[in-house]
Amino acid sequence: MAVMAGALGELMLTGGVLVLLFVVYTLWGTGIQTAAAQNDLRNQFELQLDEVDLDTDEDEPQAAYEGLELGDAYGILRIPRFGENWEKIIVQGVEDEDLKNGPGHYLDSADPGELGNFAVAGHRSGHGEPFARFPELQEGDIIEVETATGIYQYQLYDAPDGDSDGNKIEIQDSWVADPVPGEPSSAEPSESLLTLTTCWPRWGSSHRMYATGILISSEER
Repeated sequence: MAVMAGALGELMLTGGVLVLLFVVYTLWGTGIQTAAAQNDLRNQFELQLDEVDLDTDEDEPQAAYEGLELGDAYGILRIPRFGENWEKIIVQGVEDEDLKNGPGHYLDSADPGELGNFAVAGHRSGHGEPFARFPELQEGDIIEVETATGIYQYQLYDAPDGDSDGNKIEIQDSWVADPVPGEPSSAEPSESLLTLTTCWPRWGSSHRMYATGILISSEER
């Protein structure tokens, strides 16, 4: 009996160590990888700014996004609510391989500044946890997005407002990223919106949280 108890204790101790190692890896290991990826993406984005020539077709500024592949640098996201100097490079795509490098642009959503819903997803834990403070977002907060086409500012009108359960939706509720949130996906948009999404709870992914804003200013390049 004592032998069994000792063996059980060793198994529990081993299990505890493994859990601790997993937590350390989630918090620090993935963060180091993401930080390196963000540096590479920033360099890539700066090259885009040097290379993109929007004067070739003033009627189609969105041509600046043509040729972007999954995982490529898309732009810069700035959220003052998360810190005065908080900014992250947005990647193209929202698959796991994309989001491990930074917040990702939903491929089927609009581009910044155009009619429709520009939607971005990001992690709350691990991989630099860019949206760790997501529940702190409040109505009236300014979200800034910089891309090769210009700088765009959105003002949130629907946010968690400090509620850790605020704006919680089912994981399959993709309507928040539709062109007109809450309306059929075929609805024609008449406004330029921004929607941010992340996981709920912070250490899980059984649900989602979201925040939505409207374009209030744009500065084209």
